[in-house]
This record gives sequence, structure tokens and C-alpha cells, in this order.
Amino acid sequence: MGARGPRIRSCGNQRSVGEISLDIRETVIRLSGPVSLKATLECGQAFRWKPAAFPGRPALPVAYRGVIGELALAVGQTSPVTSEIYVAWDPSSVSLSGPSYVSQVVRRYFSDEDDIKTIEGVLSRSGGVMAEAVAYGRGLRILTQDPWECLASYVLSLNKNIPAISKTVEYLAGCFGEPAGMGAFGFPSPGAIASQDVSSLRQSRCGFRDKYLYDAAVKVLSGDVDLELVRSMPVEEARQELMKIKGVGPKVADCVLLFGYHRLDVFPVDVWIARAVSRYFMGGKKLGPREAREFGERRFGAFAGYAQEHLFYWIRNAAPR
Repeated sequence: MGARGPRIRSCGNQRSVGEISLDIRETVIRLSGPVSLKATLECGQAFRWKPAAFPGRPALPVAYRGVIGELALAVGQTSPVTSEIYVAWDPSSVSLSGPSYVSQVVRRYFSDEDDIKTIEGVLSRSGGVMAEAVAYGRGLRILTQDPWECLASYVLSLNKNIPAISKTVEYLAGCFGEPAGMGAFGFPSPGAIASQDVSSLRQSRCGFRDKYLYDAAVKVLSGDVDLELVRSMPVEEARQELMKIKGVGPKVADCVLLFGYHRLDVFPVDVWIARAVSRYFMGGKKLGPREAREFGERRFGAFAGYAQEHLFYWIRNAAPR
């Protein structure tokens, strides 16, 4: 994939998020089905979104600010679950930032092709606690994230909770990412990461994960791990390809396959999901991560990823303790 680029700024020059430009454009995008921004952006699958007032519409009851690729956005809704998303952006930040381009970016990111009503109906009828979990997270969508950003973010997630992951990802973007408008920065490319030394990455709050992030960037940049080839590989081969990277085990690989490649038949398992499968589907029988993953993939089939994320969101926020 080419040689490393020149060394860029150190994290000592990390830039803070600036003010939103006064030149903000707005559009309304109607998706093919319902979306809940809260469930989708707070269920733990992505780390760049924060609740924030929508520019020019402070009374909009649901609103977030974040970055998709090279484009910083504000997104909002008039109620908790709708098919319409208000979107605001800074047109000076990206050369292709007209309404049609923004619409394309948002539709792809929010997986507009997914038939959410059908998926929710199938899962609600699948038994266990799924009907309750789906009702709680109605409108949750599995995002279609950039595979590199998704991979790097989950490498950084090891032994961290969601707020801590989010802080690290934002700080890393501020260190090495390019301006994305609205005072924010895009996620740094593999070349931007690989051009740093490991000590610079550690200063960016990666901690012991610095060597894993560096290894990921170098292997992706060199082609030792082919992120484009992963897209067409069978699931087990794709999992093994991603696990060539230091620090990437089955759970991180499955998260990347689900959230970065939209492989909806994948069922990532962490301690929360293992606990949910044991308690609500296996009568309390303890399962290892592989057993829980295989159960989820068999039970929920083509919608295993949606089942996993609905369970994760529900058990962390609403399940009886």
C-alpha cells in the first residue's frame, strides 16, 4: 500500500476542538425506515458522537455532534424514533460537501439499506428476552463505519470502558487527524499513525495499546493485513486476517466485521453478552466466549449482529439487576 509518509506533528501539539463556523448548512434526510439516534449512537458501536445542541435549532430534543470519515456533522431528530434526520455541516471543510454528498455519507453510515422493521420483527419473535430488548432499543441501527477507523478504535478499546475509549479516540484525532470542519478532526489514516514512533502514540493517551495501534497501522499500510480483501472473505477467514494484528482477538475482530464491514451474521461476545446468553437463553449455564458466539450465530442467523447489539444496549441500560 505504499511507503510511510513523512513524520507529522507530535501529540504535544494536540489541537482542541474549535468553535463551529457561522457558515453552516442544513438538510433533512429521510431514511427508508426508523432510526433512534440515541440507541444507535450510544449503544457502544462507535466512539465519535456526543450529545450537543443542534446548530441554529437548540430546541431540537435529540441532537449529537460527531465525525463520519472526513466530515464533521451535527445530527438531530424531532422525537426519539423517526425516519428523518436533521443534518448540519460546515461546507468549507470538505470540497464535496454539498447536500447530495452529505446525504450519501449519512445514508451509508446509518445503513439505509437495512430493513429495520423486518429485522426488529424477526428478532422480537425469536424468544428469550429479545422482544423486550428490541422494544427498548427500537430504531437502533448497525452503523457502516470506515473499516480502518473501526479497527483502530477497537484496538484502543482493550480494557477500557466506552467513555474512556471515546476520549482516547478524540485525543488521537486531535493529535494526528486532519480538519473535518465544525472544529473537529477526522480519524488519522494508517500512514499518519505509522509515521509516528510508539512513544508519540503513548503520549496520545493510548497507553499500552500504543504498540497494538502502531502494529495495526504498519500492517495495513504494507498490505500484510488487506482491509479491502477482508470485505469479501468468508467470516472465519476474515476473522483470522484481522487477528494477524497484535492485540486483536476474536471479540475485537468480530466487532470490526460487524461495525466496519456490516457483516450482520457476526455475533461479538464480551462479558456482557456472555452473561446475557447464559442468563436469558441457557438457563444460567455458563458458556465460554466461543460457545456464546456460536449460539448467537445459530439462533439469530442473518440478524445475529442486530440481536447482539440490542442485547448489549438493553442489558447495560435496562435489564433487571
